[in-house]
Amino acid sequence: MTVASVPAARAAGRRPAAGRAGARPRLKSDEAFARLKGLLLDGALRAGAFVTQQALVERMRMPMAPVREAVKRAAAEGLVDVLPQRGVRVMEATTQSILDGFGLRLLVDREGARKHARRGPGPELARLKRLHETILAECRRGITDEAIRRGYEADWALHDALASAVDNALVAGIYARNRERLTILQRTRPMLPDRVVPSLVEHLAILAAIESRDPERADAAVAAHARQTLRWWGFLNPDFA
Repeated sequence: MTVASVPAARAAGRRPAAGRAGARPRLKSDEAFARLKGLLLDGALRAGAFVTQQALVERMRMPMAPVREAVKRAAAEGLVDVLPQRGVRVMEATTQSILDGFGLRLLVDREGARKHARRGPGPELARLKRLHETILAECRRGITDEAIRRGYEADWALHDALASAVDNALVAGIYARNRERLTILQRTRPMLPDRVVPSLVEHLAILAAIESRDPERADAAVAAHARQTLRWWGFLNPDFA
């Protein structure tokens, strides 16, 4: 399983396939964790929201014991904070959490872009280029909610593809967890129509640099995209991009 498929599986609330016989059966705590992450990643529980564990029991339709275990696991991954005797607070969209999340993604993106550029684009990047061009053409005719949704999906597809080029299991795990945190943060600031087209254009610049087999140009294009993304979040001069 590639880096790109790991976060996709997790975002859908599934555990990546074990790929071997004798894998342990899915426990109730695993199911509870998948349901809790589903609530977090689809925006049903938004960044900064507070909820009691009893309310989670009702929303997840599961007993208290596996819900408690799910909350502990989510807290260990930095997705929620446990407030003793009170309940659970979803991670907040603070200045530091936003900069940390996008800063980490940038580190992975830059290395992935350089590696892709050194070996040239493969079929997956060619497919992503066509997808971006198709969505961009549609948006220039008129931006719709569906175009915004497709643009958001294409955005993450490219970042996943960049991360997959790093080809490091430890980085894959870190990237997947950071992807989940960024997804929760992004639910607080949905992509607006005036950001869709610039984002697609910036992605195509990254792909063009990779296609030209120019690692330095690819690195610069990734950094430029990160700067524009953070400007949209309100950070005018991020010092790591």
